[in-house]
Amino acid sequence: MHPSNRLGSAPRTRAFARRTLTALSVLGLVVLAPATTAPALAASVQVAPVAPSDSSATIIAKAADIVPSSRQLAWQRLEQYNFIHFGINTFTGREWGTGTEDPNAFQPTGLNTDQWAAAIKAAGFKGAILTAKHHDGFLLFPSKYSNFGVASSSWQGRQGDVVKSFTDSMHKYGLKAGLYVSPADLHENQPGGKFANGSPSRQVTIPTDSSEIVNGVTFTFNSDDYNTYFENTLYELFTRYGGIDELWLDGANPTGRTQPYNFRDWTTMARRLQPNAVMEGDGGPDVRWVGNENGYARQSEWSVVPTNGDPATAADTALPVPGFNTAADVGSDAVLSQRKSDGTSSWNVLRWSPAECNGTLSARHNWFWQTGETWRSPTELLEIYYGSVGRNCNFLLNISPNRQGLLDQSAIDTLSQFGTMVSQTFATNLANGATVANDSGTSNSTGHTPSLAQDGNLDSSWQPTGTTGGLVLTLPAARTFDVISVQEDLNIGQRTRSFALDSWNGSSWTQIATDTTIGHKKLIRLASPVSTSQVRLRITGARANPAIAEVGLYRRPGGSTSPAGPIKGVGSGRCLDVNGASQANGAPAQLWDCNGQPNQQWTPTSSRELRVYGGKCLDAYGQGTGDGTQVVIWDCNGGVNQQWNLNADGTVSGVQSGKCLDAYGAGTANGTKIVLWACNGGNNQKWTRS
Repeated sequence: MHPSNRLGSAPRTRAFARRTLTALSVLGLVVLAPATTAPALAASVQVAPVAPSDSSATIIAKAADIVPSSRQLAWQRLEQYNFIHFGINTFTGREWGTGTEDPNAFQPTGLNTDQWAAAIKAAGFKGAILTAKHHDGFLLFPSKYSNFGVASSSWQGRQGDVVKSFTDSMHKYGLKAGLYVSPADLHENQPGGKFANGSPSRQVTIPTDSSEIVNGVTFTFNSDDYNTYFENTLYELFTRYGGIDELWLDGANPTGRTQPYNFRDWTTMARRLQPNAVMEGDGGPDVRWVGNENGYARQSEWSVVPTNGDPATAADTALPVPGFNTAADVGSDAVLSQRKSDGTSSWNVLRWSPAECNGTLSARHNWFWQTGETWRSPTELLEIYYGSVGRNCNFLLNISPNRQGLLDQSAIDTLSQFGTMVSQTFATNLANGATVANDSGTSNSTGHTPSLAQDGNLDSSWQPTGTTGGLVLTLPAARTFDVISVQEDLNIGQRTRSFALDSWNGSSWTQIATDTTIGHKKLIRLASPVSTSQVRLRITGARANPAIAEVGLYRRPGGSTSPAGPIKGVGSGRCLDVNGASQANGAPAQLWDCNGQPNQQWTPTSSRELRVYGGKCLDAYGQGTGDGTQVVIWDCNGGVNQQWNLNADGTVSGVQSGKCLDAYGAGTANGTKIVLWACNGGNNQKWTRS
């Protein structure tokens, strides 16, 4: 869904992508404050240059002072919103079209975008992004520059405008409206079309049709035929439909031909005509793709990312992510500290580049509606919520209207059930009413008192005078909770490297949780509920004086369940991993370096399953029970070959076979296959969960 691309040049397709994204977006900041003597240490820049001679310590210090723009801040506080794939593909059954379809095939005779908006809002999502143009080039709005779209369909007497209906409904329901626009265009790639036709760049005025000029705003660019066409359609989208909050520029290029993209000019238009719109893409400029289409962020998801480019224009330019978006680590101290062979820094720019996590409601990972569609369960969506919003990543969930132009009722029901599960947990902060104080040995910066971590304001914060410190919440009475929320003040920056939480047992503190980065939000689910009258947050490591905006305590109504997490081999120190991050039935389990990616996140269930990706289960292949039976993943089906005992001695044994999960041949290397084998007490059969 999100093939690799560098906007500004012809995109290349990501290996596993079936549909790509590249959008434009922006994020923001937050602040908290404890009271004492030291002044508040605040940041003020979205981009910072890195000199070749800068030491690792200097680069890390600069990263601590990077903060989001106001657009980025507003975007990140949305936390979750929907993607809506709807177009000619809905009627042809394709995921990627051809650009040669008959526009008259588009006949959503029951189109009701109010139904979409009502379902989105009721489920707790904050807006949606519509595919105004997918790779096929079919436009969901009438354009003066193309006859391949709704205006060429007999639907609504050739007067239909899905984009207007969509944006009107979003605004009517108080929701954010975004637009997905594919730079690649299979229709314009046809003979005689404008895409990659070899035309020279020339000075043009946008819009080309002077009757389209709004408020006297025009642009003068040097553009070839296709960029001129694309810029004209962007002008139409930016000036006809009120506020646009996010622009997605998909990076896939199914044409097989090279077409230069004038990305900087497109950004110029967005900043002028829709200054509040954020832009998302592999390399930003405002928001980056997290690197998978499963909806999960890294356990340590940094929003400050190093790169190379012109610091003067980096805030408005798509720039590469270290190791590409799919890398296990894109922003840690180790990445920031990378050096060239001559000893100089590998980077010359640091910038705020938060992650967006996208996935599908479709259980079959379809983006457009397909006949016989089935949906992920509310429980699986909740798992993704914790793995995205709960890891400093906005959750973008795709929903797909059917051929009538309606969301299936079954999809609405699933969204509603998911929304209810979230709201039932987070409706009441059990820390409300707490008295908040510095821990022994901790003092706070001026204007950043402890109480500001409990005032419900993300723009205020508690800040210790050092890079470590403790905050004690004394609750009005003993309370029972099993979810903890911690949020940094992004007006100060993302600074926390590690933290811990403790509960008071009446005579001493007991550690109940540890984690790494925080950012906008980190959610921690406890394996079992904790009852206490005091909770202590300890910042155990930070790049600079951290600032904590809010601490929350919550209780899941259904009781605690084991959260998703890695399963690590005792003998190897490596994690139980799905080969190649595949989601296909039969994909083998193996050992691999622990990296926090979704293919290493296993959830034990009350049915004795070990689930990954929400809907796949660890499976003894073919219901085998003999030594050497391969262990794979498969659609969860309740079979006894998908049931496992997590034993006290660290072994994991199959309920059907009685045999243990075994790193074959006592192997410890990456790629060692996982099989069933008679339990023998070896370390290659022992596992730990974190």
